[in-house]
Amino acid sequence: MTVRPPPPVGRFQLAAGLTIAEALVDDEALSLEPGAAGRYRLALPPEAESVTLRWSGRLEAEDGRLRVSPEGSLLTDGGWYPRFAELGPFALHIEVQVPKGQRAVATGSLVEEPLADETGYRVRHYHPRTESIVLATGPWRERQQTVDGVRIRTLFPAELDDDYAETYLAHSGRYLAQFSERVGDYPYDSFTIAASPAPLGLAFPGFTLLGERVIPLPFIPHTSLAHELMHAWWGAGVRVDYASGNWSEALTTYLADYHLDELRGEARETRRRWLVDLAALPDTFDRSLVDFRGSRDPAMRLLGYQHGAMLFHMLRQRIGDEAFDAGLKRFAAGHMHVTASWDDLAAALSAEADEDLRDFLGAWLHRPGRPALRITRVERRESETGWQVGGVLEQTGGHAPWPLSVPMVVETSSGAVRHDVALETRQARFSLSYDAEPLSLAVDPDHDLLRQLDPAPFILRHVALHPESRLLVLSKDMEAKGREWVQQALGRPLALVREPSLDDEAPLLVLGDDDEVAAWLAEQALPEPSEALAEQGEARMWTLPESRVAVVSAAEHGQLQRLVASLRHHQHRSYLVQDGEGDTLEAGIWPLDEAGLHVDFLSTR
Repeated sequence: MTVRPPPPVGRFQLAAGLTIAEALVDDEALSLEPGAAGRYRLALPPEAESVTLRWSGRLEAEDGRLRVSPEGSLLTDGGWYPRFAELGPFALHIEVQVPKGQRAVATGSLVEEPLADETGYRVRHYHPRTESIVLATGPWRERQQTVDGVRIRTLFPAELDDDYAETYLAHSGRYLAQFSERVGDYPYDSFTIAASPAPLGLAFPGFTLLGERVIPLPFIPHTSLAHELMHAWWGAGVRVDYASGNWSEALTTYLADYHLDELRGEARETRRRWLVDLAALPDTFDRSLVDFRGSRDPAMRLLGYQHGAMLFHMLRQRIGDEAFDAGLKRFAAGHMHVTASWDDLAAALSAEADEDLRDFLGAWLHRPGRPALRITRVERRESETGWQVGGVLEQTGGHAPWPLSVPMVVETSSGAVRHDVALETRQARFSLSYDAEPLSLAVDPDHDLLRQLDPAPFILRHVALHPESRLLVLSKDMEAKGREWVQQALGRPLALVREPSLDDEAPLLVLGDDDEVAAWLAEQALPEPSEALAEQGEARMWTLPESRVAVVSAAEHGQLQRLVASLRHHQHRSYLVQDGEGDTLEAGIWPLDEAGLHVDFLSTR
């Protein structure tokens, strides 16, 4: 590695098992001062123009992000190369050589064509301004196509290459064209999708890594692939100022995942699903959006992804599509390859909206929770000049009020009319006028607002997130296995109970075979599953909202184990039915009751 010019201070660190073989300053040997735990210091003369280091060794500790293997290597920020303490961002030229049969990808854009011959494989990459170097290798085949001057590559093992490479190339090309039109030019000359033996999905500057078991899943090209590509702009392009909060995941979720749902006509259902998920956060969860830095914690991920994406949706509704997209282009152009904060994003959007958005965003970024809405004292009147609908709109919540523009849709005898009513305080009166007779009034019927659903459908995620959730395994012989299955599915253990109280606020997960479950439900005077659920399949999960109980039942233990294992992907459901092989026959969420936000004037005559 050659650093030109050298950093102001010659301190650097290297991972355990790696040793410096040579240190040169302007091609002259330089002594090293080794310290503890892989720390070194170079005595750099002030007039030095470059420093070169050569090192080698075997990594003593490997994990998911620091691994060298013929089956697949990944070297990220774990000290695989000398990390100078005060280097700062740098332009990177990197050349990688691997043995025959291997391929490689690294930080930045491809430079020219890779070379493959009997001696191995060599590839070069360039990044204009990065703070770290990431390298991945594997026994891959290479395919590529060019879209709008950008080389798109897949690096897959042979069995995945044959079946999936063309699909991933086609989808990537389509997403690249869509995203570039909306948020500005793709910031690299190439985009590579590489396979990893580890079960991951990670975005880096110029490439993404997807797990070999993930790539064949039929929904990945339609969901996760777009998300990882969008990170080329947000996170791997414009870098995140983590100290002030991670805006990248929310923005990427909204511009990739949600955008595709819009194109499929599923945007309203997606917003509803996000709000149902957020309603499963326990009352004790009191974190604000700026607290999210990037986390594996399920509650924090709901905050950083879904909660944040809904904020961007409200912001887009507030300033309009044209200003929103222009603000994103301004943000990308002004901060590409540098670190940016929520304030920087707010400034770019404010400039295009011709409105100072700092107060609006500040309230939603720094206050925990979400407002719940209700309407009271609603009445309609007919006069000589037409009809009036009036009432009081309220928002509640421990940190209310939030700045809101509340959609109110009145169905009249001539059709639907939408109004956006400002609600900057806890309570506001509204008065709406119509020529035609008003028939009904609905508040936020399309779920355009980031708000607390009250009541919300009871879903499995309530069990997964509540800190005091309990587990009842109806067969004592199955307790140990059942607890292990549930821990793997939900990501944490639940407290085992044998005679649970149904008056407890903590959710209860009940696990057993069909006969055991039927007997327990009868003993507790709880309803059996509906005929529609009971008559289908061999295994089922369903929730009992009024008692905060979730039931998991199957005809035999093998089917029960498969069902429980699948629940990690169905936490947003109220019910799930599978056949004997574990295939889903029916899944969904109980109907959402928002009667308190709807008034039918005809029924109140």
